[in-house]
Amino acid sequence: MEEDQKHLASANEESTGAQMAQQHPLMARNILFEHCLSQTTSEESIGAYGMMLYDRQVKHESVLREAPGTEALNEPCQNGSLEFSTDISGSDQEDYQRGSLKLELAMEITAQIKALPLNCIDSRSTTLRCQGMHLIEDLSKVKPPLQAEKELLIVIIASIFALLPIDTLQWQNEEKINIEALYNQNVEALEAMLRFLLLQRPHSMELLVLLECVAPWLTSGQGHERARAVNIYVFLLKFAATYRNFHEFGPFLTSRQMTELLLTAIGYLRETRTSTYVASYTTTRVILEHYKHKLHDQVPEIVHTIYQQLGSSHQFQGRQIMLTVISSLAASYMAEVCSALLRCPFPMDRNAADMWRALTKTGSNFDLMVLVNILLKKLQMNPNVTGNYITPLVAASAFSKLLSMPKCSDVAFNIYPRLLMTLLVQVHYNITDKVIRNPVSQEETEPVRYIVKALKTLFLAVGCYCEFLFTEKDGLWQLLTSYDDHHRGVGMLARVLLQCPCCDRLKILYLLVPFLERGDEEHQITAMAFFVELLYMSEARRLPDKYSLNRLNQGLVNTNPVIRALCIKGLVKMADWPGKEIKTLLPAMIKGLSGMDGRLYVESVTEIEKILVGPEEADYMSNIILSLQELFNNDRESVRASAIFLFGKMVKIAKKSNELTIRHQILENLVPLLLHHQEENPEITENCKYTLEECVRFLGYKLPKQIVIGKAWHENEAVLDETCRYLLQKHEGSLQRFLYQGLFHTESSILSIRKASVMFLGFLVLHMDYRAGEIELKVIINCLECLMHDSEESVCIAAAQAHERVSAVLSKQKHGLHGDNMTAASEKPMKNARHHSATATGNSSAHFFAVIGLWKSANKN
Repeated sequence: MEEDQKHLASANEESTGAQMAQQHPLMARNILFEHCLSQTTSEESIGAYGMMLYDRQVKHESVLREAPGTEALNEPCQNGSLEFSTDISGSDQEDYQRGSLKLELAMEITAQIKALPLNCIDSRSTTLRCQGMHLIEDLSKVKPPLQAEKELLIVIIASIFALLPIDTLQWQNEEKINIEALYNQNVEALEAMLRFLLLQRPHSMELLVLLECVAPWLTSGQGHERARAVNIYVFLLKFAATYRNFHEFGPFLTSRQMTELLLTAIGYLRETRTSTYVASYTTTRVILEHYKHKLHDQVPEIVHTIYQQLGSSHQFQGRQIMLTVISSLAASYMAEVCSALLRCPFPMDRNAADMWRALTKTGSNFDLMVLVNILLKKLQMNPNVTGNYITPLVAASAFSKLLSMPKCSDVAFNIYPRLLMTLLVQVHYNITDKVIRNPVSQEETEPVRYIVKALKTLFLAVGCYCEFLFTEKDGLWQLLTSYDDHHRGVGMLARVLLQCPCCDRLKILYLLVPFLERGDEEHQITAMAFFVELLYMSEARRLPDKYSLNRLNQGLVNTNPVIRALCIKGLVKMADWPGKEIKTLLPAMIKGLSGMDGRLYVESVTEIEKILVGPEEADYMSNIILSLQELFNNDRESVRASAIFLFGKMVKIAKKSNELTIRHQILENLVPLLLHHQEENPEITENCKYTLEECVRFLGYKLPKQIVIGKAWHENEAVLDETCRYLLQKHEGSLQRFLYQGLFHTESSILSIRKASVMFLGFLVLHMDYRAGEIELKVIINCLECLMHDSEESVCIAAAQAHERVSAVLSKQKHGLHGDNMTAASEKPMKNARHHSATATGNSSAHFFAVIGLWKSANKN
């Protein structure tokens, strides 16, 4: 910028004015302007300028009369840049002389303005600049334009822009003059002059000349200089934008100038004055119709500016014109407009939504397909790879707006399968704990919400109304947006959509085939969950083995247990396909169960159980049953209930050829099943009843009805007494096993199981009598003493009661060893057991206070 100032400060030696000054020193003598420069206002400067011109004319005439060889004055004019006619006579001679006087005056004022200091501003300098501006207005009437006019204009602009900042000037001023007011006078005079020049010569070249005079200052290194230049630059464009004959300027404007002119016109659409509004509308229309090709590189800036203008524009017509600009630009530059809209603030507000909808109003079906394909590519971005989670969410929100427009119904059908699967995958990507805060309402929302909204809009757009209502009521969206249950939600959605007549199921099936081979884990899980449900379709049987059977078989060794579970489900569905020997894959399926969590394991076993119908499958029962019993103590009640039920089904279909193994596993789980029968969950209770009956049936017994009547042991101890008596009668050789099973469950985290196991130990020991060894009894007593400090009072009381029973048995054994009654006791164990049981049951009220005392005593210790 300093070089520009030096250039402005140096005289143009090649100009016509310089030539005349060198050849005619009489005409270039210094003229005193002090009587003119004393004027302080721009209005008075007009009169001062007239006086200066009159004095210059009188002085010039006297010089001409005194100087010999006046004819020689015409020679330099002929060779100079003034381009005055050489044929001068009469009134033309007078015009020539007046032009020469103005030119000479321009040179004088230019020199004076160049000499003005840049570190101060006063009335004298303001008046001088105003006089120079009036002279420029006069010179603008001369045809052709004079170079001196442009030079003076450049010098005046530089003398204003290069002034120090207003605050600095005010601080340096010692006379306490209102510096800001003086500066504003200079700027207002400059704007008035520029307006006059454009009106005087209303064509494109004049606008370009003025813009070129201001343009160098736009890149100044000083911020205040750039700001001043921008204000004048915008002023020129605003004036052009409100000029009805703007189209005359269009062909000569650069891309940057055309963009600024368009944005200026858009800005004036908020004006309430009709003339300004009409001019802005006309300018906007002309640019879009004839000069849109110049806007290509500036599309992002235009879109961003319109977005901001919409936020402060409340006039309907103005908003519609702005939106028309967006749709018009999109017709030629859809990718650029779409990319710019994707960068609008998120969550999407009303203005951004209107801009997206505007893209559908004037666009053809081809344009709309281009638009949705662009959005689809943005939606397919993997945020785990790119780190960009916002762009796919914005694309999903854009789809929500676009698909809600009736014009997009055909487009929705065309992209339905691709968009459906892409949205489902994005749901999986966005199942996180993160939230997005709305900058306006400060409302926090989960990112996945925007994907789900796009899915719902898609269903409505393709006419799946009944299916949409079903998904709303059946909790599908909760499953779909749960990290653990996402694949279950996808499967449920697939089953619902298979019933939809508008669903292009075959197209989705063929689309999923390549989907299964690419993408990351989230991508593959979502695709596989949907694909497995489509195997119910008859058309799926036409798939080659490499796309169905082989792919599912390969999935059995996948490191992700969800994919293994889905593959098991898919293979089981193919069991009835002609020519498919799915049972040969049972070993791989059983091996694939390894490492699955409780619910996945139960679901997979449920599927496998459907094809375990022949005697050759009996060998798989043992492995499955062994794994199921590990799930009896799972934290989730649904998993426990399912595992217990499947255990019963496995026992039911087990064959006698594997009797020893199955019998062993039944005895290992007989007591746990009795204990789980005491849970408060009715599903678990019912499943325990079913499984106990199947287990006893396999063993060749019949379970007493009183044992599974459903009454809790703590409410009816007679049921527990009968249960222990039954175990003693049928499984006397397994009593020690039952004791240790009871001990193991005293550490259960489930309150009902912990309490039931304590009661079970007390009654079982009471019935075992001498069969329980001293070591086992002491272990049980130590365990019960610990449980008397349990956090639950009901467990403490049950432990105290059981402690009393076990201690009584231990005491009796010690007494029997030193007395003569041991033999008699051993001869009638069952009678003694029934006697002790009746005593314990009948006199429980009598011993209650003693038990409470024992419990309190234990807690004190």
